[in-house]
Amino acid sequence: MRISIAILTFAAAISLFISGAGASLAPASFGFPTIVQMANSVAWNQDTANAFSFEDVNIDFGGMPFSPGVCLAFPSIQQTSIQCQSVSHTDFAQTNEFAAAAFPFVGVGMAGLPGFGFV
Repeated sequence: MRISIAILTFAAAISLFISGAGASLAPASFGFPTIVQMANSVAWNQDTANAFSFEDVNIDFGGMPFSPGVCLAFPSIQQTSIQCQSVSHTDFAQTNEFAAAAFPFVGVGMAGLPGFGFV
């Protein structure tokens, strides 16, 4: 019994000299925040034009009396023109844009915005 009382007394005396462990830690953050912007655009355009032209000319002089019993004859002229035109046009455009910005984000202590030089 004396030995157990001596051991308990010795343990109680040693426990008075042992202080608790503690630390004062500073806030820290690590990483690379990234700002990313992506844009995509597509444009498609189609147009069609049609033209039609019809022309007809007929000139007939017939006979012109020159003297009794004599007629002068001139040639008859006839011309027909048909024109047709069709035009089609198509456009296609596509753009892709990507932009990213990153900065080192490491802070130890009371740094408000680490990586930007603010304290």
